[in-house]
Amino acid sequence: MPKAVLIPQSFTETGRKVFRDADIQMIEVPAVNNDALLHYADQIQGAIVMLDPISNETYPHTPNLKILARVGVGYNNIDPQGAAQHGIWVTITPKANYNSVAEAILGGILLASRDMYQRNQLLINGNWSKGHAPAGHDIAGQSLGIIGYGRIGHALATKAAALGMNILVNNGSHHKEPEIGTAVSLDDLLANSDYVSLSAPVTTETTEMMNRNTFSKMKPTASLINFGRGQLVNHNDLIDALKNNTIHSAVLDAFQQEPLPVNDELLSLPNVFLTPHIGGGTTDAINRGCQDAASEVVRVLSGNQPLWPVNQL
Repeated sequence: MPKAVLIPQSFTETGRKVFRDADIQMIEVPAVNNDALLHYADQIQGAIVMLDPISNETYPHTPNLKILARVGVGYNNIDPQGAAQHGIWVTITPKANYNSVAEAILGGILLASRDMYQRNQLLINGNWSKGHAPAGHDIAGQSLGIIGYGRIGHALATKAAALGMNILVNNGSHHKEPEIGTAVSLDDLLANSDYVSLSAPVTTETTEMMNRNTFSKMKPTASLINFGRGQLVNHNDLIDALKNNTIHSAVLDAFQQEPLPVNDELLSLPNVFLTPHIGGGTTDAINRGCQDAASEVVRVLSGNQPLWPVNQL
């Protein structure tokens, strides 16, 4: 059987070149999802996965599938252990976009620090005087709480500290001593941070960790920055916290439901800035991710171990 891999239309030329060089056929589909995997099950040994959920019920019908290579670091759309039970590797691309996400978070902090979104709206609405009035804070001397100290958290700490911010870190039950900043309890982080940034994985421990209780522990002047996963935040509790001024503002790139519904109440709040899950979506990061994901497929289909698996066979 010739080697073949399922790829989404958005897969970049950097990744396609890896497959061409390895003489692996590419089957392009609009999105790599359960239906596409089932439709091409008799032809493919690998697939490139973006954000579409992949069901464990698909695997018994894809007996030739050896690897699902995720472009990105989050894999809550796949059950790695369920895949492993059917002899399928699940891999990620941890070096592709961590810097891009850290830069996006830093941009969110800068935006929130000066109420840039609100000032933009005042200007657009013709209220120059109110928009021009002094407001906001320098970020130098402010405290940034980072929840989740992986590659993104580490890169963010380095960048924010270089701008004079105080860094507080909490890595949940998996304690890490940060190279920059101070490891603290979650309660201490929430109570002392001017900005709380989420970069933790979605687990039983972290699902909806930001909720009515944790928002009440934050400073009323603090901002929530979420360029991680929407499942880390209780959506309705966040809306209440923003409406009731329990916290000052939020900058959000990830949501419990994506795409964000057009009638979602977040869209009408004046103290929240929203982007459509683009934190790691620079051209540079996507090119790196596609190249690294393709390389993982080539390794596995050549009979070798992947470099970045999130399960074990």
